[in-house]
Amino acid sequence: MGSASLTPQQVYSGLFDGQIGNTAYDVLWNLRLPRTLLAVLVGVHFALAGLILQAVIRNPLADPSVIGVSGGASLMIVIFLLVADIINGTLFSGKTVVSLTWLPFAALLGGLLTAALVLSLSKRSGMNPTKLALNGVAVGAILNAAVMWTILAWGGGRTETSILWLAGSFYGRDFSHVYTILPWTVLGLLALCLVQRPLALLRFNDDLAHSLGLSVFQWRIITISIAVALAASATAVAGPVGFVGLIVPHLARLLVGNQLSHLTISTLLLGGCLTLGADILSRILVHPLELPAGALTTLIGIPVLLFLLQRQSRES
Repeated sequence: MGSASLTPQQVYSGLFDGQIGNTAYDVLWNLRLPRTLLAVLVGVHFALAGLILQAVIRNPLADPSVIGVSGGASLMIVIFLLVADIINGTLFSGKTVVSLTWLPFAALLGGLLTAALVLSLSKRSGMNPTKLALNGVAVGAILNAAVMWTILAWGGGRTETSILWLAGSFYGRDFSHVYTILPWTVLGLLALCLVQRPLALLRFNDDLAHSLGLSVFQWRIITISIAVALAASATAVAGPVGFVGLIVPHLARLLVGNQLSHLTISTLLLGGCLTLGADILSRILVHPLELPAGALTTLIGIPVLLFLLQRQSRES
C-alpha cells in the first residue's frame, strides 16, 4: 500500500476533481477510502456482536473472539477456500469457482457451529462467566491451531497473505471487500432494530422475560444468530480482529449507561472508531512496515479480559 504525502488541496482535488491515473485520485479512491470504510464497518460488526452476546448470555466476558466464534468462522473460510482451490485446479482447469460473496456464508456456518459447541459445554456450569470464557478460549485455541496447520499445509504463495489475514488486517483491501460486507451490515442493523425489545428483556432473568410473554429460547437463538452473522461476515473480509466486541460495549456503558438504545448507538460509533484508529496506528507505529490492526486490538483486549476475569472472580 505504501504512503503518500498529499496537501489539503490535493486531497480535495483527488476526491472531487481527480481523474483516473492521477496520484491523489488513485491513493484516495483505490487505497485509502475503501480501507477506511472497511475498517469502520468491521468495527461496527464486531462491537455490535459483542454487545448482543453480552446481553443475551448475560456475561460481561462474551465476545466473538472469547467464545470462539471468530476461530470457527476462520477455520470454515480456510476449508472452503481449500476445497474451492482443489476443485478449481482439478475439475475446472483454472476457472474461478469462488468469489468473496460466498465467504461470509462459510464463516457464518463455522461461527454458528462453534457458538453452539461452546454454549453447550458452558451450559453444564450454568453459563458461569469464567467457565464460558475458559471454554471459549480453549475451543478458539484449538480452532486457531487447526487454521494455522491448514494454512501451512496448503502452502504455496498463499501462506504469507493468509497469516496476515488471520491476524486481522485491512492491508490490500478494496471496494470489493466493502461491497461484500455492506449487505450484511444493512441486514444486521435492521435485524438489531427489530429485536430491541426481546434483546432488552433477555438481559434480565428468564422468569421475568417469560412473565412478559417472551419466548426466551427462540429469541435467544435468533439474537445469537444475528451476533454470529455480524462477526462472521466481518471475519470473512478482514480476518478475526480480536477483542473489539469485548472492549467497546464496556466502554460504551461507561459513557452512556445501560439503556439499550443509547448503548447500541454508542457501541456502533465506538466500534468503528476503534478499528479505524487501530488501522491508522498500525501504519504509523513501525513505518514503513505495517502491523495488523488485529494485533493492536488484541494488545488492548487481553488486559481488559484479564481485568474482567479478576473482577468476576472476586464477585463470585
